[in-house]
Order: sequence, then C-alpha cells, then structure tokens
Amino acid sequence: MSGTTANQMSLVYTALSVAVVALILLWRRRMARITTIGRLPPGPPGWPIVGNLFDLGTMPHQTLANHKKEYGPLIWLRLGSLNTLVVSSVEATMEMFKNHDHSFCNRYINEAMKIRDTYKSTISLGDYGPYWRMLRRLCSSELFSRKSINGTSPLRRKCVDKMLEWITNGAKETGGGGGVEVARYVYATCFNVMGSIVFSRDDLVDPDSTVGNDFFNFNAELTELAVKPNLADFFPSLRWLDPQGLKKQIGEKQAQILQIIGSFIEERRCATTEMDIDMNIKHPNNTKTERKKTDFLDVLMEFEGNGKDEPTKISDANLTVFILVRVNHTDKQTFVFPS
Repeated sequence: MSGTTANQMSLVYTALSVAVVALILLWRRRMARITTIGRLPPGPPGWPIVGNLFDLGTMPHQTLANHKKEYGPLIWLRLGSLNTLVVSSVEATMEMFKNHDHSFCNRYINEAMKIRDTYKSTISLGDYGPYWRMLRRLCSSELFSRKSINGTSPLRRKCVDKMLEWITNGAKETGGGGGVEVARYVYATCFNVMGSIVFSRDDLVDPDSTVGNDFFNFNAELTELAVKPNLADFFPSLRWLDPQGLKKQIGEKQAQILQIIGSFIEERRCATTEMDIDMNIKHPNNTKTERKKTDFLDVLMEFEGNGKDEPTKISDANLTVFILVRVNHTDKQTFVFPS
C-alpha cells in the first residue's frame, strides 16, 4: 500500500512540476509579446487567426488611406500569420529606403514564386549581392544606356508600326461598328519590343507564329496565377499543403515557358557556332576576329566574369530564368491575344 501511495504522490508531483513550468513559459511568452507590441507602430486590432485580412475590404488602398488619418504614417497589420508594416508617407519611405537601403532592398517573395528558387536568378526578385550587382551592371550598360536606347529605336518603330496594323485590321474585322480593345495590342507590342531587344525577334506575338503566341499566352497565364491571393502566404503552416494548388500550376507553366526560351537559346547557339566557323574559314590567320554582338542574348551568352565575386559564365538555367523575367518585365495586366 505504501508503494502505491508513493507512486501516486510521485505522479502528482510530476504533474504539478509540468504545470508550473508550462505556466512560467506562457507567462514569459505573454510578457515578451506585450513588450514587443509596445515597440511596434500602431494599427487596427485584428481578429483571431485571420488578423486584419477582412478589415482591408474590397478597396484596400482606400482603407489604408483612412487608417493613415487615425494611426499615422506607419501602420502595423497582421494578415493571417504574416506581420506587415504599411509605410504611407514620403518622409518614412526616405528614411527606410534611402538611409537604410541595404536593410530593406530585398523584396518579399510569395510562396508561389519560390519554385526551384528560380527567383534568385533575376534582378527584380533576387537577393542583393555580387550576382545581383553583376546582372544590374549588364542591364545598365547594355539595355539602359543612351547608346543602346538610341540604337534600338528602329526596332521599337517597327513594333509600333505592326501594332497600328493590328489595330487597323481589328477595326476592319468589326466592320466599323464595334470598338477595338487597344490595351491588349499595346501590351503585345511591349512584349515584342523586349523580344526584339533580347532575341532580335519581333514575331514573339504574331498570328503566323505558333511558338511565339504560346510563349505570350503562357506568360499571361503565369502572371495571372502569380498574382492570385494564396492562403500559404498568409498562413505559412499551410505551405507544405499548397491548398489552392497554385505552386503546382505555376511550376507546370514555368516549365513550359522555360522550355520555349531554352529552344531560343539553343537555336542561337547553333547559329553562333555556324557563324564562328564561317569567320574562321574567311579569316584563318586572324585569331582575334570576333563576331559582332547583335542583341542582349549575345551579351549574356558571351559574358565572362572574374570567377571571384561573380561567376565566370552565366549558366543555362540562370540564363533562361533571367530572360523570362526580362521579357516579361512589362507584365502589369493579363491580356489574351486573339489567335
């Protein structure tokens, strides 16, 4: 009997010890949370679990403008499990992004765009570092310099002329009685302009180019999927589940697009090899004869880094992803071009 009583008392003491430890941990967590909240900017109180998700309403920009009047230029929101700081004044923005640029230079990447870590190969989404600086330097010198902009003006003019032709044909098809949706033609033209500069191809979107139209349509579908609200972004614990299947769908579309870009690059490699062979035949004694770079793809393929803080060559995987984002850089809306 005494042994049974001793065991019971031992279990009671163990249970009490566990309860005391649990209460201490909960108390310390609550005190830490209260201390942290005291240092955070003001913001509207949120609901349990969902936070301020439903407080934004159907017009979030208007809601945040009203919040500024009540809470000031810095507003703290909790979107699901995601803590969000809203900056709504010029002074606060300059303080964050001018005086502390390196601390805030990296963008938040939503869950759907993290497939295979391809975002790391881009300027717009990649992390700041030596590789990012190298890509930025190439774009600044080869795409955005005054010489490059002036040199590509005939390409832009040609694409604009084609856009006017599309609009004219579209107006004729309606018989003059219906309107023409100009926005999709403008977007398609922007797409072709980037294609001309990067690939030397102005037929990425053309009724007679099946591959080009597939490239365009896949990009439009990928953009539409990427901007959809994703539960996994607001509740990180659901990331492994991919509840809406967005990651799977984006992965499939991305693979199709990268395959098309890979075919463009392979086609260029074959053409480059043939040109180099022809030049060696014509100039057998001149080993320094170099083929003239015709577009941005040539620049990327022939890039040679120092091998220290930047790669000696840009890999094919990074090349295809970078070109995808570069050509798709004009995506602000999703349009479907008529086939």
